[in-house]
Amino acid sequence: MVVSTVWILILFIGISSAIRHPLQSPGKLTRREVASTNGSEYPASEIEIPIDHYNSSDSRTYSNRYWVNSEYYHPGGPVFYFDSGEQNAQPLVPYFLYEVAGPSAVMNLARRFNGLALIFEHRFYGQSLPFPVNTTTGMANGGYSAYQYLNTEQALQDPVYFANNFQPPGLESYWSSLSPKNTPWVWLGGSYPGVRGAYIRVRNPETFYASWASSAPTQAAVDMWTYYAQAERSMTGNCSADYTAVTRYVDATLSNGTQQEISDLKYDLYQAVLAGPDNEQPPVNRSESDALSNPDVGNYLLLPLSFYQYYGFEASVQPFCDIMETFNQSNVSTTDNGGTLESIASESGIASTHNISLAWKSFLTGIAQINYDSIPYSDDPISDISWTWQYCSEWGFYQRGNPENPHTIESQFISIALFQSQCDQTFPKGLPPSPNVAAPNKYGGWHINPSNIMFASGEYDPWRAYSPTSTEIGSPGRQAISDIPDCGIAPPNDTVFGLVYRDMVHVSDMRALLNKSDPNHQNFSTVGFSSPIDTEPFYAGVGLFGMALEKWLPCFGNGSYDQMTFQFPDA
Repeated sequence: MVVSTVWILILFIGISSAIRHPLQSPGKLTRREVASTNGSEYPASEIEIPIDHYNSSDSRTYSNRYWVNSEYYHPGGPVFYFDSGEQNAQPLVPYFLYEVAGPSAVMNLARRFNGLALIFEHRFYGQSLPFPVNTTTGMANGGYSAYQYLNTEQALQDPVYFANNFQPPGLESYWSSLSPKNTPWVWLGGSYPGVRGAYIRVRNPETFYASWASSAPTQAAVDMWTYYAQAERSMTGNCSADYTAVTRYVDATLSNGTQQEISDLKYDLYQAVLAGPDNEQPPVNRSESDALSNPDVGNYLLLPLSFYQYYGFEASVQPFCDIMETFNQSNVSTTDNGGTLESIASESGIASTHNISLAWKSFLTGIAQINYDSIPYSDDPISDISWTWQYCSEWGFYQRGNPENPHTIESQFISIALFQSQCDQTFPKGLPPSPNVAAPNKYGGWHINPSNIMFASGEYDPWRAYSPTSTEIGSPGRQAISDIPDCGIAPPNDTVFGLVYRDMVHVSDMRALLNKSDPNHQNFSTVGFSSPIDTEPFYAGVGLFGMALEKWLPCFGNGSYDQMTFQFPDA
């Protein structure tokens, strides 16, 4: 199980994992279905967008991609804008605009309200590149001279410019009616695209009439030690206790252990990382393991959490916990003789019931037994570099270990200073000393409260900590309510209109995965902003937001939106 320690901030890179179950074969799809999952088969349209929206003397433009599905459009219907965020938008097109593997929110709403659906690609991602890019490194030519145009304001102005200059090929006779002056534009997005959808309702309510912001961390922050806290809270008590004990044991050894103790710890951990279910003790060169830095060690401790953000505890972390807590006897009944014998897995954990040495050994067995490399993933260096610039320059979200947290499952050696040093190494010129989080937070952060918006979060989503429904210390503690506000009226400031999905994680509601044999849903790089573990959030979210639009849309244009046909979609 060779795993590289790449320090890329986790945010919206899609993850598809089936750790608890064998990976499905692509052969279960028909030839037509396999072909239709290929995003390149859906040609993009392009619009020329200014590189700098705020310098009238700069006439440079670049081609920005977008895709349209007008299958359900009737004149007067809304425009449903799906924001692709910080990734190549092309792989999303089959799933969100053509519902290859199950229904999507943007198409469900387009169908219901006779609307036009589209996906818009973010500047500096995919092929919407204002400057030439080295496709091997992902770095734009010119470095800072290019990335100075990748910031919150330039990126938010792009969809505004796009909406006001929207002229899709083949729909020439409707160009005027598709203007946001004449028809409501409705924003949908999850995670960073959800943040953008919330900000746009504050910034440009005249352009985007309503938004659905899913899993949207609207509060930018340099320090995000809470990221793994949500994972720890969702674990079984014994696994959480042992994970915490192991993390503290490793940190203490690296800080205060003898040279031999440190060497042995690194050797054992590296051997487990390189191992697999069929080879638990591969040969290891001790000089290689000794060369591991303390942050490298801390990063390897987080391997069991690699897929948590989109798959939650049961589908991603529990297999590891089962192996660790049962001493790799997860298939053996924990009690016998009518329950008179002691359970294999104790409620308080191995470290408490036995000792930390045995807990450490069991932790290593869990890492060795689960082959994380069996999950296919192809990296996108362009997206990696662009998002690195964004979080290093404005967003922060440094997912550090917090030794002051008594339940920490992340090493203290993964620190704010570490993240900042990696930012500075990647971009030697142009970055502020620390991310300028004030730039995005001016739109309200935790307190953001525009009208005509629905927020949604997963109960155990790591990003909920910085969303309007956060329950973390320091947050305003707003309560999610499902009472639909009147159009143009924000809910009370201590509430949020929307939903918190029980037991769910990141972006659980933008589509429903029904065809689980789809090969791209066995690929870490092509799931795209969606947790596929349950379909219930999708139907709950679409239902509530659809009801909200029924209340809000007739108010568009001071009540002049008289072509609403949502009650009779085929009229």
